[in-house]
Order: sequence, then C-alpha cells, then structure tokens
Amino acid sequence: MRSTFSGLELARRALESQQIALDTTGHNIANANTIGYTRQVVNLQATSPDSIPGMGHYLSIGTGVTVQSIERARDIFIDRQFRWENSKQEYWATRENTLAQIEGLLNEPSDNSLSNDLTQFWSAWSVLANNPENLGARSVILERAATLADTLHHIDQQITEAQKSLDSSVRVQIDQINSYANQIQELNFQIKKVQITGDNPNDLLDKRDALIDDLSKLVNVRVVESRDPNFTDREVNIFKLYIGNEKATNQILVDDTKAYQLETPAAAGASGEPFAEVKWGAGHPLGSGTSINLGEGSGALQASILLRGSGFEYDTANGDTKANAHLAYLRDQYNQLANGLAEAVNAIHRTGIDRDGNSDLDFFDTSGGTVTAANIKVNATLISDPWKIATGKVTKDADGNPVGAYGNGEIAKAISSLATGWTGLDDLTDPVTGDPVTTPPLPPLSASSIGDYYGAALAELGVDAQQATRMKESQAVLVTHMYNQRQSVVGVNMDEEITNLVKFQKSYTAAARIVTMLDSMLDTIVNGMGVTR
Repeated sequence: MRSTFSGLELARRALESQQIALDTTGHNIANANTIGYTRQVVNLQATSPDSIPGMGHYLSIGTGVTVQSIERARDIFIDRQFRWENSKQEYWATRENTLAQIEGLLNEPSDNSLSNDLTQFWSAWSVLANNPENLGARSVILERAATLADTLHHIDQQITEAQKSLDSSVRVQIDQINSYANQIQELNFQIKKVQITGDNPNDLLDKRDALIDDLSKLVNVRVVESRDPNFTDREVNIFKLYIGNEKATNQILVDDTKAYQLETPAAAGASGEPFAEVKWGAGHPLGSGTSINLGEGSGALQASILLRGSGFEYDTANGDTKANAHLAYLRDQYNQLANGLAEAVNAIHRTGIDRDGNSDLDFFDTSGGTVTAANIKVNATLISDPWKIATGKVTKDADGNPVGAYGNGEIAKAISSLATGWTGLDDLTDPVTGDPVTTPPLPPLSASSIGDYYGAALAELGVDAQQATRMKESQAVLVTHMYNQRQSVVGVNMDEEITNLVKFQKSYTAAARIVTMLDSMLDTIVNGMGVTR
C-alpha cells in the first residue's frame, strides 16, 4: 500500500521546484540590464512514478516534479555569426580610423596643405620669370621651396608616427589576446569542476562567452565543444578555441584547460627599426616561432598589421603591396612625388645660367642620393646666394654663337610650366654651347603633371577611406542585426518573465494548497479515526 505521507512528499517537491523557478525568474529580472547575461530557463521534469498493485496488474502513480536543470537560453549558430561579423566590423573600423587620421594630417584642400604649397611654389617661379633681376622674387622662391620641403617632411614624419602607433597597437593587442586566453583557461577549470558535480555553471559560462565576444574584435574566433568521453553519466564538455583563418590547420589558442600564447619578436624594418611580428609561442602544436595566419578582413589585429606593413619603407622586392603595407605604400607615393619634383626642376635648372654666368647647378640638393619626402631640401648654395638661381636660357645667334643671359627668365618660365605638364622638359639647351640637350629626361612621374600625380594619389586615398567607412557601416548593420537576433534568444523579456512569475507563483500557491488539504486528511486519520462519539 502506498504511504499515506507520500502526498506530502509530492507537495514538498512541487513547492521546492516552483520556488526554484521563482528564484530563477527573479534572477533573470534582476539581470535584465546586465551586459553579457544570458536568460536562464528552468527545466522541470516529472519524477519517477511509484508502482502500486491494482486488480491483477500494477499501476504507475506520479510522485511529483523536480528540477532537472537550469540552463542558459543560447544559440551556438547565432553566437558564431555574431562573432564573425563583429571581427569584420572591427577590421574596417580600424582601417577607417587610421585612414581618417591620414586624411586629417594632409588637410586637403586648405591653405595649409601640400597642394597649396605646390601652387605657391609654381607661382613664385612665374613671378620670377617676369622679374628675373628682382632679389625679392628670388627670396620668395627659396621660402616657397623651403615650405614645400617642410610639408613633405611633416607628412613623412606623420606617416612614420602612424606606423609606430599601429605597431604599438599590434603589441598591445597581442597582450590582450594572451590575457583573454589565460582568463578563458581559468574559467574552463572552474566550469569543468562544476560540470563534474552535475551542475550547470551558467554565470561562469556567461563570463567566458563575454571574453570570447571581446576577443572576436581582435581576431576571428571559432569555438568547438564536445562531450568529454571520461564522463558518460553527466554532461562535461571539452572546450577548444581557435583563432585566425578557419581554413588554416590547428590554430588553437585554448585547448580545454591549456592556453597557448602569441609572441611579438622584432623583425627589422626597411629603415632598420624593428616592427613586431606575430608568431605562436613555445609549446604550440604548430611549433614555436610559426607565423599566425589571420585570414582575410577579420579583426583589428589584422587591420593594424596590414596598414602598418612589415617595415617603414615600401619594398616591392620583399612582396609589399598596398594591401599588406598601406602606409608604406602611401609613403612611397610621396617619395615618388618628391623625387619627381626634384628631378624635373633640377633637369631644367641645370640648363640655365645665373647672374655670374654659372650653370649646371641643381635647385634641390641631391647629395644624399635619391630625393625622398623625408630628405628633400633646397641646395644650400642657392640659400646662401639667391643670385645663383638660374633663370636665363642660352640660345644661338645667326652665326651659331651662344647668346642670352640670366635675365631673360626662360628657365624660370619653363619650371613654372611644370605645374600643368612636362613641356618645360622639352627643348632644353646646353648652357655652354647653346646646343639642344639630345637626351632630355623622360617625365619623372607616370602622370600628365606633378599636380595630376598628387591629385591621383589624394583621390586614391579618398577612395580607400570611403571604402573603409562604407564597409564599416555595412558591417555595423549586420552586427546590429545579429546582436538583436541573439538578444531575442538570450535577452531578458520583462513581459515574459513577469508572466512566468505569475505562473510559478500560482503553481506554488496550488502546491501549498495541496499541503493544506493533506494536513486536513491526516488530521482526520490521526484525530478522527477510532474515536467514539
């Protein structure tokens, strides 16, 4: 016969289960605005029934309810998509921020920009062409040239500083990745201890997922979880976290309760200063010193590396392209501009004569070798004596004798024409013989003029910056969509929780009513049976 008190045990289980459900609902409500919190769900399960004899057979009678588990409302697929899109957004956000800084330092168009300095430089030569014997006009040319050189120096220095800043970011980001790996490893220890006891450490799992979300901003991440075969009677998982290119093999960062580290050994840049490389540290399955494969277009770390490049200078022989060395490529464009400017001006200036009849003097200093944006400067000889600026062009008279003087302004006019084209490089004459230069230099830049070359470089930078902004905004839409989709699963809906609160409260009240009813029944049995009235 079934125990008379079995009903009380049934009611006790009901009260206990509904109380846990109420507490969990309250926990959800309390954390409705907690970042990273995942809504928890109580899984109620009927307890094993009792078997009692009936008329020739046995009957199964229910024994109540119990809490099977308290689980998080989580969708692994949505998590994966959110982190994938999050990595891409951070990649483009980093590119947008860096390119916007470069656009800001160029300050185009404005009165304090390189294009304005070039315009002022050409205008000064035009003024000198009309007033070749004016010392003030010569001084203005030297001032305009010095200003132009200073602007190029400043741009080169700012690009260098941007590269150094990105390199610092790379080192900081590697430290962050290593820190995340260690924190996730420690959480895995704690989570596993709780899972072995048969419980679900939901709040610890939330902390781990939050760390993975943060990590996805730096690199692409992929989580793989599987059942631990050592525990067949309970759910204990093996957790593995991979980073970088998903097509690459075994780029594991956290292997259950073991965390691997990334290192940043120094690699000599083209100018001698070291940039940080990113390699796997000691003990990694791929081998210590193996370069990490970050994939394409994911994470702030990859964006920083590709913008920075492997060195300060642009080295095509070493495989540099705009895609993998954006700032070094930008510096190379300014180096070509500075060198082309110096070559064109010098080619014309060498063929002219100064007031003393001297010639073959470069306007821009070439003693340091190839002229770059970092080293371009005016010939010191001209600074010390502005009358040495060549302005005149020698021609031949009817008898074939060289004639002409610095005062005719033809050389200054030819240099000023470089503002719009390369015609100033045509018909150059030897200042001694007056004979045409048989091998005039080809246009030093692959553009219709120096201004056109610079304009194309600015346009290219603008397009790159616009693309970064457009892609970041597009990714922001996707990230917001995935976030909202995830919140629809993991987020706390107050209306739903309040409904659950009422539901569980009513169930608790009904269970309490069962206790009251059973108490009355037992009182009848204990105090009412066998009493003669």
